[in-house]
Amino acid sequence: MSGDLGAGDFDRLIEGARQAVESARTVLFAPTGAEYEANERDGLVRATAVLSADGARLRSLDLNPRARRLESADLAALILRTVNEALDGVAGETRPGSAPDLAALSAELSELQEFSADRFGVFADTITDLLRQLERRIDG
Repeated sequence: MSGDLGAGDFDRLIEGARQAVESARTVLFAPTGAEYEANERDGLVRATAVLSADGARLRSLDLNPRARRLESADLAALILRTVNEALDGVAGETRPGSAPDLAALSAELSELQEFSADRFGVFADTITDLLRQLERRIDG
């Protein structure tokens, strides 16, 4: 941070932080490593998805040798459905409320913003008064 921040700049910084906290409140917690396995059509296709730091990812895809008997379009549709079910299942592992109490943090930031704006106003008024007094002494 620069030493040249004005009251408006400081207020904008605090407001930006408060808005970031508010938007973070809507993010769901997803435990890394959670898995979901989907099986389709008599065990011909099995897909396992996992939650990683990068999001939901396909960990494995297994095709039963009997799947070779299917037409390619039918097999592709079966794979697509199974993989999507696995990805949807692991994405369902997210749960709200596992994050810190961001509402309390947001309230504290709002208080800090209000307090700092008030204190900065008092400080600015004091400096202005001192400058006026100095000016009168120099002129007077």
